Amino acid sequence: MKRSESFFRGYDQTKLYLQKWDASNSCGTVLITHGQAEHSDCYNRLIDGFQKSEQGKNWSFISWDMRGHGKSEGVRGYAKDFDEYVLDYHLFLDECLRIDSVKNKPVLLLAHSMGGLVQSCALREKKYDQFNAQVLSSPLFGISQAVPAWKESGSEILNALLPKVTLGNEITNEQLTRDPAVIKEYEQDTYRHGKISAGVFLGFKREFEKVITTAGSITLPTLLHISDNDPVVSTAQAKLFFENLAATDKELKIYEGGKHELYNDIVREDVYKAVIDFCNRHK
Repeated sequence: MKRSESFFRGYDQTKLYLQKWDASNSCGTVLITHGQAEHSDCYNRLIDGFQKSEQGKNWSFISWDMRGHGKSEGVRGYAKDFDEYVLDYHLFLDECLRIDSVKNKPVLLLAHSMGGLVQSCALREKKYDQFNAQVLSSPLFGISQAVPAWKESGSEILNALLPKVTLGNEITNEQLTRDPAVIKEYEQDTYRHGKISAGVFLGFKREFEKVITTAGSITLPTLLHISDNDPVVSTAQAKLFFENLAATDKELKIYEGGKHELYNDIVREDVYKAVIDFCNRHK
């Protein structure tokens, strides 16, 4: 695959990083949106999984780093409000759809964790006719672990007085994967962080209920894959979203014992196959 890097501007001119992997005989493009505290390079393993598969090797990929993540500008983990990610996401889609290699071929959306919430909010706001289907990986539609009481009660005060202060997100690498080699990789990844701003946290709380009640506005064919007991996000809320989803073509895959990052967990080969099969059905 031919890999390239570039930047585009967010809604307020923040410089945002974008990278492409172009297959030599591309059958279509998958647009990837990462989760909170990670970045676009975290999907190299997924892309390699496509490349190693005879059925998946002809797909191209484009991914980006949200503001405050990876190689994009911004304080690590900071946004004034969760809505900033959604505004940037719309511009990411516009940027991708202008690329010649993307035009006139199938385009699928793929998002993980917080990226899944961003993508779902964007699809609720605007009906896109250019996309064939979407994949949601462990979407952040609710939190499974308890938030410290002081953080829960003090987030609005902190957002009002010290909005640029970021706090830890309480997530451990062992909650993300059961693969010791991947955990070691995470520990050495300088772009990964554990920070989140009060504005983003408050945005999560605001959107969790809305994303469930408005799922009926999303008709895009959807593959949702989750753990049966995700230690980071709410499995129950993801199931409820799936039930409310208006798409007539929708598929739910549940992986017993899986951790939060299924693309990097020990079940990843099974997950890759499910994603490849789904993408090929919608090209």
